[in-house]
Amino acid sequence: QQEKEDLQQKLKLREQLSQTSGKSEATPAPSKNIDLEMKQLQCKLKNSNNEITKHLTTVKSLKNEVQEKEERIRELQEKISRLERDLNMKRHLIEDLRSRLKASQENEKTSNETLESLERKVKALAEDCLNRKTSINSLKQRLNVATKEKSQYEQMYHKAKDELEKKSLKLTNLESKMIETECAMTELETTASQQLHGLAKQSGQALETVQ
Repeated sequence: QQEKEDLQQKLKLREQLSQTSGKSEATPAPSKNIDLEMKQLQCKLKNSNNEITKHLTTVKSLKNEVQEKEERIRELQEKISRLERDLNMKRHLIEDLRSRLKASQENEKTSNETLESLERKVKALAEDCLNRKTSINSLKQRLNVATKEKSQYEQMYHKAKDELEKKSLKLTNLESKMIETECAMTELETTASQQLHGLAKQSGQALETVQ
């Protein structure tokens, strides 16, 4: 922006000098050359401004897209954290069910040994055994449900992890593109500055020739 203002000031100064020189000296040919050079400088300035505006718009768009991806990544991370907590709860539940199943099996074994030694309690122990089997079947069903839920949560976890990896790769690519754009802008600004200095030098030489 500062270079653009400096260039505009130089163009105004050259225009004033050209007008003064046109009034003081009857040299129409150099005056036409200066006018042509001024028009060329103005055209180049306009083109440079258009290019800079275009690159600034591209960078702004890329930054907005990166912010959206970062927000999506945070959401996925929170979702993964919830899934991990749910998975840990299911694991604890499965361990508890296994412990209870093992305890039930041990109790059943003890009951069978007692049945062999205490025949007069056969009927009561048989009923107790039937009840315990029913409880075991219920526990097995709950264990199957818990196992299915664990499998579903694992699939969801892997899916979310794959999505996160894809988003991370896309974000890395976007950051690379943004860096390339910034480098291109820096090169464009350097080239524009060099051209402006060259044009200023040529204009100064032209003014000296006119004077």
